[in-house]
Amino acid sequence: MAKDTRTRKLEAAFADPAQGETVIGGLRLRSFSLGTLNVCRQLDLTLFLDGEADLNDEEKQRQIVAFAWAQSAPLSEVLGALRTGTANEKIAEFEFRMDVAALPELITEIQRISSLAAAAAVEVTPKPGRSGEEDAPPNC
Repeated sequence: MAKDTRTRKLEAAFADPAQGETVIGGLRLRSFSLGTLNVCRQLDLTLFLDGEADLNDEEKQRQIVAFAWAQSAPLSEVLGALRTGTANEKIAEFEFRMDVAALPELITEIQRISSLAAAAAVEVTPKPGRSGEEDAPPNC
């Protein structure tokens, strides 16, 4: 049986890249992971959650920079900033260290990853004919 496009993208999203990591403009980007998807949700990075999001240029830039920070900064810094609510400040500082010449390559990588992230996103929908929690099976 042939695999559908979503299945192939989902498998690719969590496969280790052949080179182990991606380097763009001096930034070493971690591989995409479930943790990455969670960080994208916490930072409201719709480019990675909704795929073809309709965003203005300023918001696209914010999301690109936020993603680059989240994927290249030390993991302890990213998780600490999310816990303490200082992620936006860390992202603003990081933006001053980003090389503008790296943006086209970074955007290409982001487009690739966002299609993988959209395939990996899981949305739970209620079973047809069920009205909610009263029909849910009991916890055992």
